[in-house]
Amino acid sequence: MQKAKVIVISSKKVVRGGVASILNSAEHLEVIGREGADAFKEAYRLQPDLLVYEISSSSEEEYVVLTKLKDLCGWTKVIIFSSFPLKGEDFKRFLGICDSYLQGPLLPGFLLKAVELACYSGYFFYLGSSNEIKPELMSGEDNLLPVVFGGKEQNEK
Repeated sequence: MQKAKVIVISSKKVVRGGVASILNSAEHLEVIGREGADAFKEAYRLQPDLLVYEISSSSEEEYVVLTKLKDLCGWTKVIIFSSFPLKGEDFKRFLGICDSYLQGPLLPGFLLKAVELACYSGYFFYLGSSNEIKPELMSGEDNLLPVVFGGKEQNEK
C-alpha cells in the first residue's frame, strides 16, 4: 500500500514536530520534507498529497502564502488548522483556498481522524468546541460543502 505524502508547516517547531509525529503514526501517511526547509521549494520539489498548515493569524500575509502554495501545488490538498476561531470574512476567505479547516484545540486522535477524513472525503471542517462559528456562515449558493460541527454532519441545502 502506497502512503500519502504529507508536509507539515508551522512557525512553531514544537507544533510542527508534534503534528508530524501524530501523522507519522498512521500506517498510510508519511511526513516528508526537511525540518525548517523553505515551504515553497519543498512543496514543489516533493509534490505532497497533503499540506498541513498552521495559521497563526488571519492576516493577509498568511492568506497570500496559502494562495501561493495552492497555486504552486494544485494537486495537493491543503488542510489548515489553528488554535483560534476564524470569524466572518476571514473564515470565508480561508475556506476558499483550503480543502479542510481544523480548529483546535484538538486531541491527537481527533487530529489524525480529521486529516484522514479530509484525505478521503474531499472536504472536512472540524470547528472544535467553538460556539462562535455558526452554520449560517457557510451558506450561499456557491458553497454546498458537507460541514461537520462538533461531530454532527450537516449537508447545506
